[in-house]
Amino acid sequence: MSHLWSVFAASLIGVTIVVRIYVAMTPGGRPARPADDPVDVLTPADLPARRLPSVLIINGEALAEDRTATGSMRAAGIETVYRSVSQLAFAVRDGRTHAYETLQGRGLDEFGLVQIAGFPRPTAALMNTISSYLAAQGRPLAGTFGIAAPTKLHQYVHLAQSGLPVPCTEFLPRHVLLGSFKLLAARLGLPFVLKAINSNGGRLNHLVHDELQFLRILTYPAHVSVLFLGQRYVPNNGTFRLLVLGDDVPIVMHRCATDGSHLTNTAQGGHATLFEPETFDAEVKILAVRAAALMGYDVAGVNVVQDRTTRKWFVLEANPSPAIGTGAFVAEKTRAYAAYLYRKFEWRRPRAGARPA
Repeated sequence: MSHLWSVFAASLIGVTIVVRIYVAMTPGGRPARPADDPVDVLTPADLPARRLPSVLIINGEALAEDRTATGSMRAAGIETVYRSVSQLAFAVRDGRTHAYETLQGRGLDEFGLVQIAGFPRPTAALMNTISSYLAAQGRPLAGTFGIAAPTKLHQYVHLAQSGLPVPCTEFLPRHVLLGSFKLLAARLGLPFVLKAINSNGGRLNHLVHDELQFLRILTYPAHVSVLFLGQRYVPNNGTFRLLVLGDDVPIVMHRCATDGSHLTNTAQGGHATLFEPETFDAEVKILAVRAAALMGYDVAGVNVVQDRTTRKWFVLEANPSPAIGTGAFVAEKTRAYAAYLYRKFEWRRPRAGARPA
């Protein structure tokens, strides 16, 4: 095992050659050495006077305990920081995103390389968010394989980084979240929304008014393994569900709660009204199409809401599995979906009079 981790450490050292070159550059991208100096070789003796190349290793406890591996990286002058996935936090604040480790508060983008060394829960649920954030910051991420779970947190970070408006959002590790009511209230205001990062249909979605309610939700036995995020509550007169089919929005539904709840989902008892898509706000339809496209969805139910005070629109969700054959207005949705499929396959239909090949 020690040999394997040593090989792994050696690979990290190789990757950080890029980081070292970056460190030796000025902000303008020019070499820091004089133009007439043909060589600028970094040696361990040089490193204390320079900023050390840094690597954040997520879930690398075994590597941290391997003296051979850690010794190799120290000898190479690499600053290595180890954190578990439960020590990462994410925020979307006024359209700006931030991902950081909670022990020292260092941003993930401050490291020259981020490496995922293991996949205990809930790594898969956060991997897309980590990857999207680092990609937007121009930072490399190593050790990601396969397809990670799509979550609301990933959507909010990815959409915000792409310039789309989403409500202010805070995700904290569970052990930090339990003691963070006052922090969330200060950042998000009261009441704020507390919802699971991977639920839909209005499930596990709560409007929090006080700390007692907050703790009751988090400590409920069925919620012990649930990952929650906090989000600013947007005061509204209902939400809109836009059915995006390719680059078209043929269905627009207005949904409002009927029992005083903040939830407008029809699955949670909300009342839906069909709007004429041709007369609906064109910019909001473009916003919905962009949200779906940024998430890679050709078919999506995009939920948007308008702040009744500021009149600003926000994207709440882009659902790649919208209810078409169930819920409200099934006939209208299925007709729109059939027309979409017809357009998708129309290019395959033979022209009139054309002979089959």
